Amino acid sequence: MKYNYCVIFCVCFMFCGCSTNKKQKMSVKETDTVSTIHLSDNVIEVSQLPLSEAVAKVETVPLEMTDESIVASIDKIHVTDSDIWIKHYKDERILRFSRSGKFLNLVGKIGQGPDEYIRLFDFNVDEKQKEVYIISILNGVKVYDFEGNYKRRMNNVRIDDLILAHSGQFVFFDQSVFISQNLCMQKPISNPKDSLWSIALSDSAFHKEKIFKNPAHIGKEELLVEHRSKPESFDIVNYWTENYLTAIDTYNNELTLKYPDTDTVYLYDAKQKDFIPQYSIFTKEEKGDYELTHLWIKDRKAFSYFTITNYYPTKDYIYLIANKGEDIYTYCYNKKDGTVRCQIQESKIVERKLPWFSQPHLYLPRPFILKDDLIGGNFTVDHRSYGKYWIDVLEPNDEEYEMKIEEVKTLSVKDNLWRERFVGAIENMDEDSNPILVIATLK
Repeated sequence: MKYNYCVIFCVCFMFCGCSTNKKQKMSVKETDTVSTIHLSDNVIEVSQLPLSEAVAKVETVPLEMTDESIVASIDKIHVTDSDIWIKHYKDERILRFSRSGKFLNLVGKIGQGPDEYIRLFDFNVDEKQKEVYIISILNGVKVYDFEGNYKRRMNNVRIDDLILAHSGQFVFFDQSVFISQNLCMQKPISNPKDSLWSIALSDSAFHKEKIFKNPAHIGKEELLVEHRSKPESFDIVNYWTENYLTAIDTYNNELTLKYPDTDTVYLYDAKQKDFIPQYSIFTKEEKGDYELTHLWIKDRKAFSYFTITNYYPTKDYIYLIANKGEDIYTYCYNKKDGTVRCQIQESKIVERKLPWFSQPHLYLPRPFILKDDLIGGNFTVDHRSYGKYWIDVLEPNDEEYEMKIEEVKTLSVKDNLWRERFVGAIENMDEDSNPILVIATLK
């Protein structure tokens, strides 16, 4: 089975959404504007959650294979009304495809020239201006047109000097730039309270105008810095890290987020330049000791505690992804009547042996899977784009779909035409094909 390893992240505000280490509690009172999502009482367990409740249509898009457009691994996808943009993991390329999957062009190239970039960190697409922003680790942001031609340099900031943590990303929203950084910290820090920010609001030159903290970090700053990684000394240490990234979404042109280890979903208020509580999540489940659950090399016991890792807003529902042990819980909160359904699926802790530790590195895939009653099979949300699209990436020889292809052919679905295209694309895929994208458009 294929799992969702990626999540989109960035933007937001520090508020009182932090839970205690032992129990998750409501951090804000239920008011006219803040609704409480109850996950411990009156939850209805269901065998499956249908994709059609959140999605208007599903498209199957085989990516064209050419000498320039070989796609072995996808790090990030942007889907717009006219194009599909892919950040390729292995060789740090940006590829542009049409919405039907035809390869159009590459954007920029790696090198040290004025129109080239060194070490791709992230990218963003401005559909209105027809521009692509490539963020390089070493030579700032360079701007290209949709055909891949160099236009100008936006700034010359070294990302290594800007972000002090292990990972981060940039988002261009409402004429501002938001920068995120997620634990672990990996550079010496003299002022933890100012440097241990999770989100920064900045201008186009990446000058920080306002910084925001994950509420779960408040009071732990010194400890978090003390337990950082030590790449500058080549020391292999068992550092503290966040088990998942800040969950960010822009559905319905609203910027919302949920920080790791907190129980509140926040809505960005552009006038106040703050995030305000939108949903408070309540559960009676234990969260476990912070150090135990945040070690990079952790014991299996760390996975036995309840953790909410992601959320997905839609027109009528809020989906929450959580786990306890190797069970993955997909909660579906109904905005209209406050009811909650829960689909429980099994995952499996993955072990990776490391030469410098006697204990293996453990990882638990936490996929977001819905029953695709539109064209058949299951739909795994591997990527989400611009608050409008969910994308399921089907790799060549994906066993899940090979095994289910006959079942997909015979099941009753809501869209037989799109089902036929889906089946045809899967049957024509071979081990040398590019991935197939299944793109779901949210209602």
